[in-house]
Amino acid sequence: MSPEKLATIEKQARDLARENKRAEPAIKKVYWFPNEDEVRLLEVEDDIARALSQRVEPFYFDPSPSDDLPAPSAVALIRSDEFGQLELPEEWGAWDAARELEIPR
Repeated sequence: MSPEKLATIEKQARDLARENKRAEPAIKKVYWFPNEDEVRLLEVEDDIARALSQRVEPFYFDPSPSDDLPAPSAVALIRSDEFGQLELPEEWGAWDAARELEIPR
């Protein structure tokens, strides 16, 4: 992975995580699955329904350079008891690739 590209993606991931947490205070944790071409976030919130498919189902968003979002992004919501239990999208890799992002309140 290119360190420069990965740093850009990580910055976007942190910015998105911070804004999502601000908009939805019930988010307990945010995990980032590093990739240099796409932001992949997993947000943990217990005020949502359980996954019926037994899979993580991300929402996908196009890049928006004018909003300082240069890369496409994928954001998924799960409950805390589903962490490590659901099937991840194949391209995300394994659960042990997840990095918890510390998001200031």
